[in-house]
Amino acid sequence: MKSKWNNRGKILAAVALIAAFSIGGVRAYMTDHETAVNEFTVGKVDFNLYESAWDGEGPDGSYVASDSNALGMNQAKNIYSGKVIDKNPAIKNNSKNDAYVRMYVRIPVASVVTADKSGRVLNGGRAVETDLFTYTENAGTGMRRISDYYEGGVASDSNAGRKYHVYEYAYTGGGLNEIPLPAGRDIPALFNQVVFANVTGGQVDGNLEFIKVDFKAIQSGGFTSPSEAWTTYGRQNP
Repeated sequence: MKSKWNNRGKILAAVALIAAFSIGGVRAYMTDHETAVNEFTVGKVDFNLYESAWDGEGPDGSYVASDSNALGMNQAKNIYSGKVIDKNPAIKNNSKNDAYVRMYVRIPVASVVTADKSGRVLNGGRAVETDLFTYTENAGTGMRRISDYYEGGVASDSNAGRKYHVYEYAYTGGGLNEIPLPAGRDIPALFNQVVFANVTGGQVDGNLEFIKVDFKAIQSGGFTSPSEAWTTYGRQNP
């Protein structure tokens, strides 16, 4: 009889415990949760203008081994009339974003007497303002000349400051309208060589400034047109 009552007591106790959980509305659920972390890569505008034939620099910014005497920067140490010098400015978009890019070729100008290839003096022997370097644009670069203008002082007076003829190019991909340069894309060399003007006599001093090439770039995302993007660039870089 004792055993029977003990078992009955255990059953009643168990039922009472279940009732207590039920009355209180307590439920035990098997649950799991997971937090999803979304990672975003923030882009940036990262361009590299490189000139492998001028100083040996490659598109990634490293310098290739080469005969230093063959580099344009060394050829330019001894300039004479009509000399051809290796210089091949190209651009690599190392960004994660597409971007508008423009190149500027700045050529020093001087008032000098020049001659043609046969040695015949031009302009009746009069000194005229002349681009001291010329170049031939390569085909298929995707760049299009959109303007040229002069800046600086009077070309005939070195004391008034040097004068430059600036040629401005925009990336159009071969079309007429400016478009973004895609991320990771190259702009091939705009030209391969420059030629010094056929200047007569010793009209140019030893402190000759060489042709200079530079660029500017701005992200294309967030703008409705290239003009809007460059207006913003101008505000940020007055």
